Amino acid sequence: MIVSRKVQFLFCLLASISLFGSCISRLSRPAITGYIYNYDNSPVVGCKVAETETDAQGHFYLKEQRTNRFFLTEMLSMEAPPVFFVIDIEKEGYQSYQNDFFQRHGGARRKGALDNLDTLYIKRIGEQVPIERYLYEDWTFSADKNLDTLYGINKNYRIQNIITNTSRFRDKYGWGQAYRFRSTAVPDSSWSTESYDLLTSLDISLQKEGNYEGKKVRKYLNPWRHRKEYESTYREAYKIPSDSSYSKGRFTVAGDIIHFDKAFANANATYQIDSIDRDVLILVRKLD
Repeated sequence: MIVSRKVQFLFCLLASISLFGSCISRLSRPAITGYIYNYDNSPVVGCKVAETETDAQGHFYLKEQRTNRFFLTEMLSMEAPPVFFVIDIEKEGYQSYQNDFFQRHGGARRKGALDNLDTLYIKRIGEQVPIERYLYEDWTFSADKNLDTLYGINKNYRIQNIITNTSRFRDKYGWGQAYRFRSTAVPDSSWSTESYDLLTSLDISLQKEGNYEGKKVRKYLNPWRHRKEYESTYREAYKIPSDSSYSKGRFTVAGDIIHFDKAFANANATYQIDSIDRDVLILVRKLD
């Protein structure tokens, strides 16, 4: 009986050591595929993308990379590890690009993880983008309430585009234009006045004949603290509905200056083109 218990103990000990010493597969980088094109909409052949190059169609494919980690270590951490990697894009005669990828718990993705970056457009060194090539399109701008600086995207914009979708622009377009204001009125006597964030967006269609048509939307974020009575009655938090306004009129373009008539922002508005690309347009308002 004593011998049997010793055997059972040794068996359990070996099993435990084997279990906690075993490894678990974690993702280091997903497989990545996509295409590299130039601004003439032609594939770029032989473009270096990380450790591979594009083929005759401009296509590239990066293999999935995984690492083995000790099971015990992973159990103690209580969460999947983050994934961080860098991709360099290089081609002689073209601008070089580098982008950092970060996924907070990406290491838990299963084998066969694949990310498709679609088509990435790279610019030749010294290439100038003609304003008229992309200006006369439908743009969606993020702005402050006074429309002082407009950060715009068009139909070409892709969130996964690592070239024009830089972190600086993404932050400005997504959240950098949210401004905090103090409310001046309360919905009813049960509320107290609180501050809120106001996010303004502007959709504009610019036509070559000089006409424009736009819609301005103001979205209220985190408005007034939730009232317990309202929540308990309707099972939802009180929200201030977004408001919108429409405008259309005339505009003129002279060099890198765009002038809108009074219908644009209740006053004549003149903007300088700070930056324009295939899918990004930044306008800065000029003071009179």
